[in-house]
Amino acid sequence: MSTIASEQRKITCYESDYAGKMLPTTAMNYFQEVSTNQGDDLKIGSEFLKENHLAWFLVKYVIRFNKYPRYKDEIIATTRAIGMDKYCAIRRFTLEDEKGEVMVIADTQWLLVNRETDKMERMDEYPQFDVYDCHEKGEPVFKKIAKIKKVDYAKTFNVRFLDIDFNKHVNHVKYLAWAIEVLPMEMAATMDLAEAKIAYKAQCFYGDTIEALCEKLNEKLYRVDIVNQENILLCQLELKLN
Repeated sequence: MSTIASEQRKITCYESDYAGKMLPTTAMNYFQEVSTNQGDDLKIGSEFLKENHLAWFLVKYVIRFNKYPRYKDEIIATTRAIGMDKYCAIRRFTLEDEKGEVMVIADTQWLLVNRETDKMERMDEYPQFDVYDCHEKGEPVFKKIAKIKKVDYAKTFNVRFLDIDFNKHVNHVKYLAWAIEVLPMEMAATMDLAEAKIAYKAQCFYGDTIEALCEKLNEKLYRVDIVNQENILLCQLELKLN
């Protein structure tokens, strides 16, 4: 099995909703932190990437909520590589309770890109990545998300300074927050997000104006296209509620 990293966390009040349930975006933030720390601990993190003009670009994300932790619950966030093949890496995350029950599970798909040329790089040209001890090719986390056919709900957002991450573009977690925000209030307040599929298409920057366009497929299934002021598709999401 590939190298596993884990960190213990305690759900705080600002990571919870009004009813004391962990926010869906909190899990994604935990996952980002544990994977960043694993890279730094293995000496292939931010400094290594900067020195080699490399960056990991997130392209697909699927997250499933089996059970939501609550305020003050202690959980363990884990991550490991489950697929590495040519230009593409697959990373798995979990949130587990103290008994080891998986409460949240996510798979993510990444591309290794050269920042100077904007071209993809082969991972096997960097033997340093062998520390992940991952020898599987892995499978794409999902094939594709269909574009919406009609707009049932829409909401406009301005990209704020606090939406920007280390790479100077909108942090990937913000897209899920925008997608949830465009849902009808009665749905968002009374139902839980069971699964989110996210396909990242283009980058978004400070000062952009984005629009979240939502199609209701049924009472528990919604698709959201997020576009910028030039109508460039930035992100597609499919949200399942229960």
